[in-house]
Amino acid sequence: MKSSQAGNTGTNDSPKRFGTLEGVFTPTILTIIGVILFLRLGWVVGNVGFLGALLIIVLAHIATITTSLAMSSMTTNVKIGDGGFYSLISRSLGLEVGGAIGISLFISQALSIALYIVGFSEVWISIFPSHDPRIVSSSVLAIILFFSFISAKVVMKFQYIIMILITAALFSFFLGGGNNYELVLWNSGGNASFWVVFAVFFPAVTGISAGAAMSGELKNPRRNIPLGILLAVGVGFVIYIFTAFWLNIHASPDELINNNLIMKDLAEWEWMIIAGIMGATISSALGSILGAPRVLMALGQDRAIPLSAVWEKRSKNGEPRYALLFTALLVETSILLGDLNSIAPLLTMFFLITYGMINFAVFIEKAIGITSFRPSLKVPKLISLFGGLWCFTIMFLINFGFAIISFVIIAIFYFVQVKRGLDAPWGDIRSAMFNAISEWAAKASSRMPQTARSWKPNLMIPIEDPKEWNCLMGFIKDIVFPKGTLRAFSVITMDEGIKQKTVSIANLFFRKKKGASLDSGQLKKTKLEKELNDLMIPVKKEGIFTASMVIEASGFLDGLHIVTQVMKGMFFPPNLMFLTMSNDRDKDERLEHLIAMSIEEKLGLIVMGFHARAAFGNKKKINLWIRDKSPNQNLATLLSLELYNSWESLRLIRVTSREEDLNNEMKDLERIKEEARLPSGLELVVIIGDFFEILDDPPIADINIFGISGGMGTDNMHRIVDQIKTSCMFAKDSGSEDAQL
Repeated sequence: MKSSQAGNTGTNDSPKRFGTLEGVFTPTILTIIGVILFLRLGWVVGNVGFLGALLIIVLAHIATITTSLAMSSMTTNVKIGDGGFYSLISRSLGLEVGGAIGISLFISQALSIALYIVGFSEVWISIFPSHDPRIVSSSVLAIILFFSFISAKVVMKFQYIIMILITAALFSFFLGGGNNYELVLWNSGGNASFWVVFAVFFPAVTGISAGAAMSGELKNPRRNIPLGILLAVGVGFVIYIFTAFWLNIHASPDELINNNLIMKDLAEWEWMIIAGIMGATISSALGSILGAPRVLMALGQDRAIPLSAVWEKRSKNGEPRYALLFTALLVETSILLGDLNSIAPLLTMFFLITYGMINFAVFIEKAIGITSFRPSLKVPKLISLFGGLWCFTIMFLINFGFAIISFVIIAIFYFVQVKRGLDAPWGDIRSAMFNAISEWAAKASSRMPQTARSWKPNLMIPIEDPKEWNCLMGFIKDIVFPKGTLRAFSVITMDEGIKQKTVSIANLFFRKKKGASLDSGQLKKTKLEKELNDLMIPVKKEGIFTASMVIEASGFLDGLHIVTQVMKGMFFPPNLMFLTMSNDRDKDERLEHLIAMSIEEKLGLIVMGFHARAAFGNKKKINLWIRDKSPNQNLATLLSLELYNSWESLRLIRVTSREEDLNNEMKDLERIKEEARLPSGLELVVIIGDFFEILDDPPIADINIFGISGGMGTDNMHRIVDQIKTSCMFAKDSGSEDAQL
């Protein structure tokens, strides 16, 4: 798999130009107090009444407030770089998740610019109906692009002017007033249902992403972002409630529903409302055109998208101009294509997924209790959990179809990122998260009795020389695939110079010996560790859990005894010892000691007799030899089934010395086949004669599996392998296996 190395997300290279007011509060509040306030809040109040509108405002702000708290908590814990939400998610949940969210966030922010500009054009056309709306929209885009291209600083200063216009518009609205009406607490006779009204209102509270967008260019993001965003959300919440109340007591429900410009008609000076509406749409577009290119730039810096080297470039004054030009091109294309209302719900979905992931990231970090999560602003984990669940719930309440589509799109982006093999230089919480899940599962498992029903092959393999095992790893993989585990270890024998070695290590540690290097024993251990790890790679690539270690002991048998006892005390301990017979018969005595030790430790046992010439043949045909009332048929049967998953055919064989027992033996094999639920295509064979004579001309197979009987020593195992002329596997039950379950 090709791997891409992510770079640092501009935390050090970005110019630190903005404070709380200019960089966070202003763009956030101007995006919140926008088109929905001036053109749709009256329609909301008219349809559901004041209490209904109040409930909608509160429910929508729950998502915003919880996300603001979560984001604020995260920014007080990590060094946030460019990209706002993208930076937070990628550094918490990983570059793959962050990249998938970041791409969606960029697209939604870019297309929202087009929506804001189109909203401006609609108001403009209501005043100048002869003007072409697309020309108006393209002209507005050109103007805001011009200011953004010069410098974000210029845009930030310009937003102060827009702030004055919007403040004046609200001042004019509250000074004015129409007829006085009784407060309509709840209106059930509106033109739209509660959740449809909620869906129309919700974009009003998606402005917090604008406040986080300039994260890489803030003087003190850990302070600026929490203070600026929470203050903006609070101010916006109060303004929406008071405006909804004022509209309700100064206009009838019919007027509110049918007149989108009701705030203009109620204002003391109508032109101020018009100026405020235009300013609100322009300010929202400006906030997004500053934020979207910076998300694209951050994606480029982290090598998360194609043409990364282009998107990460900055001008001399710190502007991501190539990213800005591409964003403008995307916006212009959207404007010229026409109707954007049809995709507006999808944009809201992307924002909600982003908000939900921010909440879940904080909940996960809090729940797993990692030491690195030490935010200055602490948020109870239940608040973040509720916020994340609520964001996802809102998605389905607004539009079930678009919610499903948005999750599918995010999933596609995610799997593309995974396939690209991104490699981020920073740490994230994924390993801690899975460790926490594993620890919980291990604790839960340890409290339950281990039964034969939960058996799977968990192998431990003592390896003296890894080079001699290359020919066996494919076969071992077939035994443990797909859900088994493999733990390999080797032993280095300690010599009498252990004291000198300890002194050498101490000298290295305390730097008392300039230029000191590892001694021969340490070099040998390092080399052996690498060889073991390399040996495991083909098995690990199949998604099988593997582990390897090298220990020092006074002898190989002592080391094996230590490792076995240690592993038995671990969570998910091994249940099978895999041993091999050496062609060097002088090693048989050690093999017998190993067999005895595995029996003493109550481990299942596999002894592999590898035939150097036949190897594993075509890895297709398996012969399973089961004698009458064999105490080892359970493990042998289970191992043959594991191999059968990767091989093609399985044959069950029994030998009898008496011809009159032929029918009974065949019936017994049929019973075993049925009770063990062996494959339907299994061949049953009963052979009459002497066992060792039959081995001279056995049924053809690529591997033969036998149980280790009480009298079968290493001499008989060698004899069987030599006589049958195939690789053989000898199995001995531990007592915890049952092939009939």
